[in-house]
Amino acid sequence: MLERVEYSRIAIAAAESLAANGKADFAVYLPGTTDGDPLLYREAGVGLTQPDFDRLRTHDVPFLYILSTDLRQCEAFLESRLRDLLNRPGVTPGEKARLVHQVGTSVARDLTGEPVSSENLARASYVVDNVIGSILNDMLVAAHMLHMAGHERSTASHMFVVSALAVALGVEVFGSDYEILRTLGLAGMMHDIGKLGISPEVLNKPIALTPEETQLIQQHPIESVRLLGDDPKVTPAVRQIILQHHEWMDGRGYPVGARGDELLPGSRIVSIVDSFHAMIGRRSYRNPLTPREANRALNTQAGRQFDPDMLGWWNALFDRCWSHGPPVLPIDQAGEVDEISSQQEHRPPPSRGEVFGARPKRFTCNARVMVKCVYAGRLPDTTCAPDEFAASVHDVSRGGLCIYSAYPMYRGEVVHVQVEKGGRHTWVRGTVAWCRQHDVNLYKTGLQFVQRISEREAHASVNVEGITTPEASAPESVSDVAINRPWRPRISTRDQTEMSREHALETLAEIADMRATTIEAEKTAVKLADSPDPEIRRKAIDALARIGTKPARMAIAGLLKDADPAIREHAVATAGTLQMAEAAYLLRQRLNDPIETVALRAAGALGQLGERTGLPLVTQALEGNGSGARLAARVFGEIVGHRFPANERGIMAARRYLAAKKRSLMAS
Repeated sequence: MLERVEYSRIAIAAAESLAANGKADFAVYLPGTTDGDPLLYREAGVGLTQPDFDRLRTHDVPFLYILSTDLRQCEAFLESRLRDLLNRPGVTPGEKARLVHQVGTSVARDLTGEPVSSENLARASYVVDNVIGSILNDMLVAAHMLHMAGHERSTASHMFVVSALAVALGVEVFGSDYEILRTLGLAGMMHDIGKLGISPEVLNKPIALTPEETQLIQQHPIESVRLLGDDPKVTPAVRQIILQHHEWMDGRGYPVGARGDELLPGSRIVSIVDSFHAMIGRRSYRNPLTPREANRALNTQAGRQFDPDMLGWWNALFDRCWSHGPPVLPIDQAGEVDEISSQQEHRPPPSRGEVFGARPKRFTCNARVMVKCVYAGRLPDTTCAPDEFAASVHDVSRGGLCIYSAYPMYRGEVVHVQVEKGGRHTWVRGTVAWCRQHDVNLYKTGLQFVQRISEREAHASVNVEGITTPEASAPESVSDVAINRPWRPRISTRDQTEMSREHALETLAEIADMRATTIEAEKTAVKLADSPDPEIRRKAIDALARIGTKPARMAIAGLLKDADPAIREHAVATAGTLQMAEAAYLLRQRLNDPIETVALRAAGALGQLGERTGLPLVTQALEGNGSGARLAARVFGEIVGHRFPANERGIMAARRYLAAKKRSLMAS
């Protein structure tokens, strides 16, 4: 029985370049009938001449075939000469689109077919640079890429198409900002390499997945970042976009359920083009949609899955590209063998209770139990969470615990937790098993215990599996992709340890006066909250209060334990003003503060949260005189919902109110 001959497609412009450089010494075939094999056009060694190419273009032949065994050699040459080929006079936009598609798919195939290497990342960057240059020079290239998008079904082709369409949409939104376009292109090129570790049987399972299989697929954005390691070519913004490309605007996406403003503009772009390209491909549970049908389906999810503003830009691009002239001739509908593409990743999200499967018996913590956490090993450049933070416990089992924190964490990261056992504190190493957004201020995270560790080990950094922990300090901002250029401090977060006192105070004043803050501003204020200078820490509280994000609020909570009483008092007052429920546990601790004013303000802050825990302390202070009684009158008003001025008249009014309502107040 004869072995079936395998053929691969090659663009006319690519074949022309190979012939011009003496590289076309292989057999060349014409496209055959719908069901037939390609037809021999020139035998090996005969070569092609310019009249051949003129004749092929006259008959609207968009591509040729070569034997698959010759493909690698041809693609290697095309990749080495890609920039020159794209800049040759007379190369049409359609031919440019096919050239970059040929080379881009080849590079993406290598990214998915072998361990990620610095060399392949450099190749991906080179291809993205050429895609950007081609589209900026002629937007018709983007139109041809859009028309070509639905004709191949391999994962490599998908990764390249998402990269190219993300760049095209990025030009629509951001103009010719090269760094932003490069970030979008690289994120699109590498967004799905995390599926390498998932078996094709799971990815392409024709029936519904089990909860465990669903969880496995929903971790592939995290695995993509893990496989990229800490290569400096992959910027923080690229990593964040990869992590977020399956998140939804309404929080129903994965892997952590981030929502709304937490999603980078670049993530919202890649999400749209990734879903578009998935919908025009065949799935086990539906037939492929036409591009127009897919576009209508995208728009039904405006405000839920997709950013409505970004969809508006995409609609403008789609209408302009799709209505331009006749579409390019169809490319081989069979395409390449799809080895790792997922039939499952774009299914509607399951209910959250079904995702993680059965769990061992767990014990819910009824009281507000807090634990100290140390972020010991993290994915590079993915979160601005501090190295140490407090978290409340939802439940606990023999094998792990579930915590609420202000920061998203990603599967496989390492967290050291201080737990109490038999009246003693013990440190345990845990790994993140899952994480979902609980509400607008909190993430719910499952930690799996690994081993008990010593106090010394608790504060040591460890490597996440497959990643070498970088030696660099704070990561650069992940807000590099923004619709408007974000505010940036005049000194980077890497240099804040050397920031002068005057400069630090001036920077914090600028942040406090900002109308709209950025992640860079947030990270600067959080960093300066750890300054050894009390005045800088005090000003940082004001800036953090102005920012009001989860990391900012948790930084304020951290200052509730500051060694300086004045800083503690200011942090307590700010926590009350912001009604920081996440700080309630620490505020209760401050009721025992040795400084009376701190303790009283903590009672008032708790009162603003609806708690009367500090009422006995306040009533006792009301019986005295001086500044303590005046502050107690004001705090008493915060607890009972009235306003008593901090003066003698206020003290007397508070005492009368207490005498009249004492029984009901103490009973409640």
